[in-house]
Amino acid sequence: MPMINLTVALTSPMLCDSFSVIRRTETVGTNGRSTVATQTFNGLYGPVKPADANDLRRYPDMDVTDKTITVTTAFALRGESETAGSEFKPDIVVWNGDNFIVRHVEDWSNFVPGFVRAICTSTDLVDAPPKG
Repeated sequence: MPMINLTVALTSPMLCDSFSVIRRTETVGTNGRSTVATQTFNGLYGPVKPADANDLRRYPDMDVTDKTITVTTAFALRGESETAGSEFKPDIVVWNGDNFIVRHVEDWSNFVPGFVRAICTSTDLVDAPPKG
């Protein structure tokens, strides 16, 4: 385990943003149809920063900017997974009015006990403009 503990930095109010998470549990009935139940967790905190190239893609009928963020948090974000017979769809992070689906989760327990780092991609066709 590394000798540095980043807990103080990753919980500092100067570095953290507030966000919500929508956790989606999927159940497949005996008829083979899927139903998804959601649970929302509000008031979560952690550093949120841009990730990857947020490039403009142009199509004949529309323009789309891929928007990707990295979230580091003590909340156990999850991608598509299964636990004790329950199947979960990837979490959705709601930040600054936009919805981001968790694409990739890394366990950061070696650096900050109990923390994860997730790369999330916008699911909205048109995102809110940057605040500034």
